[in-house]
Amino acid sequence: MNILYFASVDFYQKPNPSFHLMHSMITDLLENGNKINFVGCAIDGIDRHIPTEFVENPNFSYYVVNVPNTKKSNFIKRYIDGIKYAFAAKKHIKKMLPKSDVIFIQSSPTALYNISVVKRLVKNDKKIIYNVQDMFPGSSIASGVMPRKWMQKIFCMLQKSAYNKSDVIVAISDDMKDKLIEQDVPKDKIEVIVNWFDDRTVSEVPWEKNRFVPIANMDREHFYVQYAGTMGYVFDYHMIIKVAELLKSEKNIVFQMIGEGSQKQDFVEAVKDKKLNNILFLPLQPQDMVSDVYSACSTCIIPLKHGVIGNSVPSKAGLLMACKRSIVTSTDKGSKYNLMIKDNELGFAYGDDEPEKMAKAILKLSKDKDLCENMGIRGYEFGHKLYSRTENMKKYIDLFERMLK
Repeated sequence: MNILYFASVDFYQKPNPSFHLMHSMITDLLENGNKINFVGCAIDGIDRHIPTEFVENPNFSYYVVNVPNTKKSNFIKRYIDGIKYAFAAKKHIKKMLPKSDVIFIQSSPTALYNISVVKRLVKNDKKIIYNVQDMFPGSSIASGVMPRKWMQKIFCMLQKSAYNKSDVIVAISDDMKDKLIEQDVPKDKIEVIVNWFDDRTVSEVPWEKNRFVPIANMDREHFYVQYAGTMGYVFDYHMIIKVAELLKSEKNIVFQMIGEGSQKQDFVEAVKDKKLNNILFLPLQPQDMVSDVYSACSTCIIPLKHGVIGNSVPSKAGLLMACKRSIVTSTDKGSKYNLMIKDNELGFAYGDDEPEKMAKAILKLSKDKDLCENMGIRGYEFGHKLYSRTENMKKYIDLFERMLK
């Protein structure tokens, strides 16, 4: 099978939470005997754009299109860049399509234009699979970065066109599937395949061998509540501040914030204003430190703004399960994500307006190490069934094969 993979991000742009998904998907498809025809973007200022192991693989062919390195905060410029990228890629798509059996289009706010370029060139018997990672503009509306109603209407209309032009839409959660159905996407057009952790490389690292422990100057006396990832618009740092304030008298509980993002500076300033000494900030760690970072924490906190879940999904949940760590999360009450955490006893899940309950849950975990450990073990067992690379790549390979029938 020959697969045209139309990417929307550079492999090596930072931060890039899609890197391990892109890399493991292409690796497994190649190992399964498929050929990959890759069209991607080359962000200005980045030295390399394609992993060496792919460049050297005879079953991997590729073209890249130069794209400006525009700040994420400059939405209009980035959107225009995305449109230009789609049309600049057209000549490469045209070359790749005759030798491709199925088309996979990666999620982006400008995916409509990528899909439209392919749709104009493709024959009717070749199916287009559109992978939705963040529902646009839903995630932007929910996070507050698109407050104007007229903009919301226009982009919602454009996004519906993207759904209509696709043959199959891959959602990354059941909550996202529900959101797509709300937007009149036929139920039988949607496949749910979650963002996975790499069960070949991600696993719990013992404290004695953990490389992150000395980097962060950690000790066994403290209970570490960790957030590691992008501190962007969907990240509710106000919840962490409220919870940390409630627990500031608990001297053994430390909130460890790791990563970068558009909201980090505001977060740092708010912590200074509140004079909270129980919140520590550390820089984003290299990709090969994922297991060490998540294994170092006692529990993980995942605070999401209201309305985000369904439009977006926290990919770190699976990684935490792989490292046997419990989860304390806040998001929309009644979401399937919240129910998954609660019903399977993987941690604690509350509404985005319940900091007191979040604080009580963290305090309980800090005082009951067996409970904390058992939730992590259940997460490990649950995660390998739902969130592992092995299980989810089987679903993707099956989907690609069904598209040929």
